[in-house]
Amino acid sequence: MTVAWLLVLGACAPAEEETTADDAGTAGVFIAQNVDFQGFQGWEKFPVMTNAVDGGHAQPGNSTVYLNRRPPSGSTTYPVGTILMKITENGPAENWEIHAMAKRGGSYNRYGAPGWEWFELLMSTDGTQPVILWRGVEPPDGENYRDARDGGFSGNCSACHGGVRDRDFVFTEGLLTP
Repeated sequence: MTVAWLLVLGACAPAEEETTADDAGTAGVFIAQNVDFQGFQGWEKFPVMTNAVDGGHAQPGNSTVYLNRRPPSGSTTYPVGTILMKITENGPAENWEIHAMAKRGGSYNRYGAPGWEWFELLMSTDGTQPVILWRGVEPPDGENYRDARDGGFSGNCSACHGGVRDRDFVFTEGLLTP
């Protein structure tokens, strides 16, 4: 009986407020959906130098990081609702490697890269829009990426991105303007 009451009380607890990418940044939590990645081609873009990060999820081809919006001037962290996508174009769109990180906020990923959620996406069958393949605090079983710090393999995105904690876990330099 006590367990049943705890479940009922837990269901009545206030939930964190969800926001969309357009209105995120105030109090609340942003939970990215497929629609939030659409139109990334119109976002600010930054070329990634070949092997800028030794290992990681680097693939042959031209890589670009897309940012949905810059943080306010003087920011040392990214606001809730920020999305960064790293796309490596290798042949037709269905072969592109697409990874993303979205600033979800709240207490999400508190023991890794606080507030950040990781994604792997693929282009839709018509090659026009990205679609979420997986999401979370780490890739699912069987998805491992090279950990550039020790040459080993790690399935934990936060482990590699933890090397740039001072830039709010984002490898691309110059996006925060303290």
